Amino acid sequence: MLETFEQESAMAVRFRPQTAPSDEELEYLNAHNAPLRFERSLDGDLIVTPPTGGATGLQNAELVGQLRDWNRQWGHGKVLESSTGVSIGLNGAPDAGWISGPRYHAIPKAERSKFLKIAPELVFELMSPSEAAAATARRASEWVRAGVRLAVVLDPERRSAIPHDRNGAGAPVSPILRVDKAILPGADAALELDLAAIFDAAD
Repeated sequence: MLETFEQESAMAVRFRPQTAPSDEELEYLNAHNAPLRFERSLDGDLIVTPPTGGATGLQNAELVGQLRDWNRQWGHGKVLESSTGVSIGLNGAPDAGWISGPRYHAIPKAERSKFLKIAPELVFELMSPSEAAAATARRASEWVRAGVRLAVVLDPERRSAIPHDRNGAGAPVSPILRVDKAILPGADAALELDLAAIFDAAD
């Protein structure tokens, strides 16, 4: 039985069941209903999303690639991609993310194959053509409420990045997104992403 129902985008839906799904229930739903993805919001809503389209997938691959290249040289942490589940009150998979090395290695090895129960320092949400800007902004805000230091929304239509932290949404940034290394424990240099290269990846 549903308490509320909301259309997140042209395809995704968000609703509130009487009981919030557990991590184990989400694992079952995701394992038996591919390619749909099931996530839990911080407030207990169940969010069901379809797979991304080709353009969004190509842009996300470029985003993860740039993040990986920076991490190999400067970050010394772990890069998350869109199939990496994180359970920190909310249960979801950011389009990309980064966890500092010491915090990741503090996770027992037996727990690393499950949903990660640690807040990444940094996550990214890439807005798809069918997605409402308000829905993506809300997801970024939920990541911050759950303990993420910085959640960045990438908007291909406006070709900009909107950072979200504990103070709320910041001003749009383009064409380079720079994340100060103070937000990235253990990193030797700030993260700089070429937004134009990410957005042009689908051309």
